[in-house]
Amino acid sequence: MALSEIELNRTIKDHFSKELAETIEVPNIDNQWEKIKQQILETETIPPTQRSILKQKRIVLAITILLSIGSVPFLRPNNANAFGGTIAKFFNYMVGKTTNNITETYQQGDESGIPKVQDLGDITEKEVSLDEVHNMIPFMLAAPSYLPLEANTRRIVLTSHGADVYQITFEYNLKDKVIVFSQQNNASGTSRGSLYDSEDTVIKDLMINADPAILFMHKNGISTLNWQSRSLLLQLKGQLSEEEIIKIAQSIK
Repeated sequence: MALSEIELNRTIKDHFSKELAETIEVPNIDNQWEKIKQQILETETIPPTQRSILKQKRIVLAITILLSIGSVPFLRPNNANAFGGTIAKFFNYMVGKTTNNITETYQQGDESGIPKVQDLGDITEKEVSLDEVHNMIPFMLAAPSYLPLEANTRRIVLTSHGADVYQITFEYNLKDKVIVFSQQNNASGTSRGSLYDSEDTVIKDLMINADPAILFMHKNGISTLNWQSRSLLLQLKGQLSEEEIIKIAQSIK
């Protein structure tokens, strides 16, 4: 059963709210391991019976953390953009019983460390035409050359984050559905986090036009594709099949 436009808008807003509510920084692996070792050492002061139980629990926890760290994929795209080679790192870790967070970090080849949070100024947002947005942004706009049959542009929203950082959001009508494509320019390192429920979401690592991407396929039928190209942070979201959302993404230049 297809979601109504109101239900889809509410779902999309909920996802955006979760992603923009806070910046989640990737935990320092060395610090976390040192804390675990210290906790194990502290059990030496606990009576033998309690100490044995606690040691078993903490050793299992340490092994679990190390296994999780060992499974993290670090991807390097094959192409180089105008700003030089871009390195993409995806870090997936648990923040709740079934809630996970995937942090995407995109950096230029000569940068190191996690990008720092900066105050870029006031955020302003307004609806614009396609001609207007071309004249208002300092970079070449990315746009899909393929859309499903009967899809048409609903509106274009330009959001200024200050300091020459812009986000352009295209909303497309597709019968009773909505497709949302957003892009944001990034001249240097950038991170974004995506929260999801592991019981209701399937995650896939993909390559879109030689750039690493992450596809989230939710049980409610909503798919979200995140990737980076030409120093643009890109996201495509809607009630689309895996084949359809990939086809649209591959047409975006």
